[in-house]
This record gives sequence, structure tokens and C-alpha cells, in this order.
Amino acid sequence: MARRLLPRSVRSSDTAGQYDQALKSVLRTTSQLRDLDTLEDTLEHHKTGLPADVFVVLENKRSDAAASAKAAIEVLSEVPAPDLDEYPMSKKRLSRRLEKRVAKRGQVVSGLLTKVVEDESKVDELHTLRKEVKKLRYLIELADNRQDRLQRLTGWQESLGAIHDLDVAVTFLESSDGESKGKAIRELKRARHSHYVKFVRGYSKGLARNLGEAGMIPSRPADSDLSSEVRP
Repeated sequence: MARRLLPRSVRSSDTAGQYDQALKSVLRTTSQLRDLDTLEDTLEHHKTGLPADVFVVLENKRSDAAASAKAAIEVLSEVPAPDLDEYPMSKKRLSRRLEKRVAKRGQVVSGLLTKVVEDESKVDELHTLRKEVKKLRYLIELADNRQDRLQRLTGWQESLGAIHDLDVAVTFLESSDGESKGKAIRELKRARHSHYVKFVRGYSKGLARNLGEAGMIPSRPADSDLSSEVRP
């Protein structure tokens, strides 16, 4: 997110392009590794009745992911980073670019919120929202020292991250072979619903005025609309 604030002349250079591709590869492969570690931890808490081969499959996947991440890191270590000293940029111009990007990311977040705050079945949208909230938090960390905004965004990230991790676990179990998974799947779905309710109840507390103009963030559904259990 910080690199995208740099001048176009930096971002469009051959050196920057090669570095960015290598960096994206590291981020992608280490994210896959992190997801597998989190998936294993999640299933460990709900492993009652799960077949043992579920964890064997996970260990094999993790081994492959670790090898990919190691290879990507080795490539990045050999790619030269752009020399930023060659491209001076005034603080005023940098500040304007940062403000524009904060506003743009805030609009993306608010648009996704309208899709997910009343429908927890929007798995893909919730996952995208998690990533966009992370980007917005990184930008705000650069833009100011407003700890209240950062704390709220961090709270969003935690709730949305928990929802995503549980979605990944449910999908993995539903697509894996073997029986006796029903109890674990029901427990995972109940936990997901609880995290979703926590997120929706907390997302609107004071953050709307910090993200932009009034009305930018949709109103929160009534608590009574959130009390139903997710059907297994």
C-alpha cells in the first residue's frame, strides 16, 4: 500500500515491476502458508469425530506451501529494489496522494458493507471486505496517528479474519473425504455466526464520522435481526 503512493516514474520502471512481482509472490505464498496453519489450529479446536487423515492431508499441503514460500523469498532476496533517492517527492504531494487513497479505500469499504451487514451468507464479499479493511488500516497508519480509528479498524480485521478462517475450515471439511464431520461443521458454523454478529453490532460505533461524510457507512441492522442461529 505504501509503494502505490510513490511517483508513477518509480512504479512504472522495469526495476520496480520486477521487484513488485517478486514481492507479490512472497505475499501470496506466505499467505497460503498462514491460512493452512490457521486452518489446522481451527480444526484442532473442533476435531471431535474428525478422521485422522484430515490432518495428514493438511500436513502435506503445508509442506508444499512452505517450499513455495521459501522459493519465493529466495527470488525476492536476489531482486534489486528501486533506488528511491532518484525520485524526489514533496511531502505536500505525497500527503495529497495519501488522502485520495484513504478516501478511495473508504468508499470501497462502505460499498462492501452495504452488501454484508444484513446477509452473512456473502462469503466472498466478507473476504474481500477483510482485505479492503486491511488496506485502509495500513493507509491510515501512514496518514495520521488517530488511535481510535486504528483500533476500530483493527477490531474489524479481527472479526472478519475469524469469519474467514471459519469459512475456510467449513469449506475444507465439506470438500474432504470421510464421514463423522457433521458435528465439527455445525460447531464451526455456530462460531462463525457469533463472530458475524459481533462484527455487525460493532462496526458502526463511531466509525462512520471518521471515514467520511455522513451516510457513507450504512446503518446497522436491529439486533433482533441478528439473533437467529445459522442452520447447519
